[in-house]
Amino acid sequence: MFSILIDSGTTNSRIRLINNKDNGITDLEKIEIGVRNTAIDGHNKKLKDAIYEGISQILKRNRLEAKEISHIVASGMITSGLGLFEVPHINGPVTIEELAKCSKVARLEELHDIPCVFVPGMRNSVSEGYRDNAMDFINHFDVMRGEEVETVGLIKQLKLEGRGILVLPGSHTKYVVVEKKHTISSCLSTLAGEVLTAIQRETILSDSLSSSLIESIDREMLLKGYEATRTHGLTRSFYHIRLLQLFSDLNENQRANYFVGSVLAADIQSLLEEIPDIQNLDWIVVGGNNPLRHVFAILLSYVGEDWNIVEATDEQVEYSVVYGAQEIAERVNYQL
Repeated sequence: MFSILIDSGTTNSRIRLINNKDNGITDLEKIEIGVRNTAIDGHNKKLKDAIYEGISQILKRNRLEAKEISHIVASGMITSGLGLFEVPHINGPVTIEELAKCSKVARLEELHDIPCVFVPGMRNSVSEGYRDNAMDFINHFDVMRGEEVETVGLIKQLKLEGRGILVLPGSHTKYVVVEKKHTISSCLSTLAGEVLTAIQRETILSDSLSSSLIESIDREMLLKGYEATRTHGLTRSFYHIRLLQLFSDLNENQRANYFVGSVLAADIQSLLEEIPDIQNLDWIVVGGNNPLRHVFAILLSYVGEDWNIVEATDEQVEYSVVYGAQEIAERVNYQL
């Protein structure tokens, strides 16, 4: 038998066909549609149609029928109000068992009537006093959808124990705090990925940066950009990119490294302020895709020379959703 995993984000969705015998990824369909389309259109028809067609393509390519799929696990923004089937956030801290208990199972036409486990996201637990004065305590609030599954999968693959933080860059950077016994306690989010894209595409810096941003890692320029934000501020460091084009011999890739280093400096500052005892953690694991994964590993190693920083491999990142989703699904009765 096979299962299907759907991981849907703001701008993209991934549909993976999994061989239940060994949890191997048999096929992958990437769709450039996410909940952003729902927000723009005011309805989720594009997302519904894209997910249905994506599953159809996977079944067709692998000569399978829907009845040969034991179940689907859906995580990420697909379980939000902008997705296909809303599952409310649950308050942290949460364990794998609690994620499974709060998951919802449904059969939907757009999922070929295959039973689907919809995994909830997590939100930080805050006291009623904070809720009554949200403006004063806004930095205590945060939410995530999908990263909880990645976290479970990376913990399993890397056999992590003790206290630590998972750094998961993407459209949004997610810092996920994990306590002992694999309990996910809280998260901290930034818009770094979207800022990188927006500034590169929609400002004067479009002429100073290539469309692909970083083509190869330049550690020296990353660190110079990092220090520029710390010394001169984020928006001034942005203007440095324009000035470097006018008055230096730096190429596009060097300027891009400087730019990314400056943006992620603000991200790391948020982390340092939120986790004052960061030097006492047992580990910091960096996941997500490259080049941001490697960039974060370089910058965090620069900031904390004595920190135990682990950069996940491409395979571990790819399989984090697989192992995480299956760990949760194993605890759910998805027979409808």
